[in-house]
Amino acid sequence: MIEESQFANTNVIVTGGAGFIGSHLVDVLAGHGAIVTVIDNLQSGKWSNLSHEIGISCITADVTDRDQVDRIFKDIDPEYVFHFAANASVPGSVENPDYDFDANAGGSYNVFRACRGLTGLKKVVVASSAAVYGEPAELPIRETTTLRPISPYGFSKLSTEHVMNCHHSVYGVPGVAARIFNAYGPRMARFVMLDFLRKLGSNPDVLSVLGSGQQVREFTYVRDAVSAFLHLAVYGECGQAYNVSGGAPMSILDLASRIIDARGLSATCRIETTGASWIGDAQRWTTDTSKLQSLGFTAEWDINRGLAETIAWFDSEESR
Repeated sequence: MIEESQFANTNVIVTGGAGFIGSHLVDVLAGHGAIVTVIDNLQSGKWSNLSHEIGISCITADVTDRDQVDRIFKDIDPEYVFHFAANASVPGSVENPDYDFDANAGGSYNVFRACRGLTGLKKVVVASSAAVYGEPAELPIRETTTLRPISPYGFSKLSTEHVMNCHHSVYGVPGVAARIFNAYGPRMARFVMLDFLRKLGSNPDVLSVLGSGQQVREFTYVRDAVSAFLHLAVYGECGQAYNVSGGAPMSILDLASRIIDARGLSATCRIETTGASWIGDAQRWTTDTSKLQSLGFTAEWDINRGLAETIAWFDSEESR
């Protein structure tokens, strides 16, 4: 159980805190009374994502700028660091692997380098990804499952975990990694749900699904993801990685049907599959989250409730 008082009056840095997941975390931390410094290059994030004004300082900066990261961390002297700043696109990593590696692995190195010698630092929580597993050798996926990424993004996220582990074992930096499975919800800037909603807005008669549609995923509502990160900050074992998932695996075709139904289009809209997807699109992910649950975490948002909230947010954004 996470108590609000555990973060009250603590200095916290959130990199990528103006983005999708990071902004929700910042809102919760500020609501708990934390003193939050947000670092974001605003490539995909935006300051308007942050609903709180009290207790938040915003710095436009890039974690690939080592000197700037060093200065900020020295000035703030944080007790907690949540590191979300990254390229979060698998197709984007295929198109520009150099940028992907520099942003993810290089940026993470700069963050952990800046954490060396911070005497009050309690935990660095790193946003990793299910992409480190690639096509998993076993199901359900456990943290001990062989790591064999099939995209530059997955490789750069695995490299980020190696940066974390090295800094923990050599320099004593207290880091823990969250391997996130398909987060979704308000403020998302990409990913399959948003893609489907946009497509239906353009053409409500046909919904195109990449690949066969038989790809299986587990979706994590953003508020559950935030709860998981807070549990890792307080209870996570340093040098360890934890699967973060909302459970309830489903195919992409099933997801498409749910969104069509939610739009009231089940009688008129047909689904077409492309037969081919993008490089790095794994076929089946089902997850074991017992390691995270042992810290007291429980996913509270099922897909129907989370999808309804996501659609309501999408509609409000489209009406602006």
